[in-house]
Amino acid sequence: MRKNRRLLHYDADTCMNTEPMRNLQMISSPGVGGREIDVPVLARKLIALGHPTWVMCRLHTLVEKLSRAWNIPVEPTRMNWYFNPASILAVARFLKKNRIQVIHAHWSRDLSNLIIAARLAGGVPIVLTKHVYATEKKHDFFHDWVYGQVDRVIAISQVVADNVVKTVRLPGAKVVTIYNGIELNRQWNPDLTRHADLRSEFGVPAGKPVVGYVGRLNQGKGPHFIIEAFTHLAARFPDWHLVLVGKAVGENEEAYVEKIKAGITASGLGQRIHLAGYRTDMPAVMHTFDLLVNASAFESLGMVLVEAMAMERPVIGPDTGGVPEIIEPGESGEVFTYGNSSDLAEKLGRLMTDAERRRLMGKRGREIALRKFNLDVMARKVLEVFREAAVPRKVKI
Repeated sequence: MRKNRRLLHYDADTCMNTEPMRNLQMISSPGVGGREIDVPVLARKLIALGHPTWVMCRLHTLVEKLSRAWNIPVEPTRMNWYFNPASILAVARFLKKNRIQVIHAHWSRDLSNLIIAARLAGGVPIVLTKHVYATEKKHDFFHDWVYGQVDRVIAISQVVADNVVKTVRLPGAKVVTIYNGIELNRQWNPDLTRHADLRSEFGVPAGKPVVGYVGRLNQGKGPHFIIEAFTHLAARFPDWHLVLVGKAVGENEEAYVEKIKAGITASGLGQRIHLAGYRTDMPAVMHTFDLLVNASAFESLGMVLVEAMAMERPVIGPDTGGVPEIIEPGESGEVFTYGNSSDLAEKLGRLMTDAERRRLMGKRGREIALRKFNLDVMARKVLEVFREAAVPRKVKI
């Protein structure tokens, strides 16, 4: 008799294996940044593509809130340190019960617990996505053991991929760069926001052009550089306004905002520089802007720039981190020397002067977003990594 063979399913157009992958998206981080948003965004897309997906996270976190809002199955965890015996056993039971084929971790702190749980569950492979840039080398026994157990590492940018290879002892062949993606049809689609205009809510007179910023209001994100550059250009461009969307988190950031407010008052531009607070209607916000500026000290990638490009807005960003991987200078925007407000003012002035150039850059930015930062493309690439990781291998502890 012939042995029974498991049938594989392939997409006729892409020749990709489309057999469902039962996966667990794991993150115990209580944070409220891009990493925490990325997890439910990917989980929702994987479910839409037909792959049973669960999110394991701590209760009362942004990850849980978004996951439940989007009807993604959530499994709570109390994992909060490098070794939690009770959490390890709970994860192992969950893996067995739900026949999980791959664990996708998004916070390296969870790895030591997941490795043991995966071994107890029969050797479930682990894929780690590195969302952030490490500042220290981790060449020690513990990290050698941890990263030796990880089957694949996904880096969200090439700068992060290079950083992984430099900071942990891991073969470069195990690391792959997959850019984060966004929903370009149902959410970040300029055709859906053609009539959106939030100027009145921002305190900007109708029809006046707007330089925009979106992000946390803190020293590292650099809104003070943007204010300084805008102040330098204010007399030359009297119709333009600057709108900063975001909020401060914690006492240090609140003190920083108070310093910013004092500076705005001293500049005499209180009627043209607006602190708009935190918003959730980001596609409409981006559509209201005429261009977007980011001035962060370091971004592992910088998805706010991608979001603006998706909404056909030109962008300006610093020459640090993953930002140069997003912006094509002269095509979708401009790159300035970080910390140099004069250089930022020069690049900003170029775009404020020329409406047609802004329009063409916006169109080109949308094209780049569709090609490089498409959520569908990202999800399919992640699934390819899952399948590679799921190839039977020996498990060592």
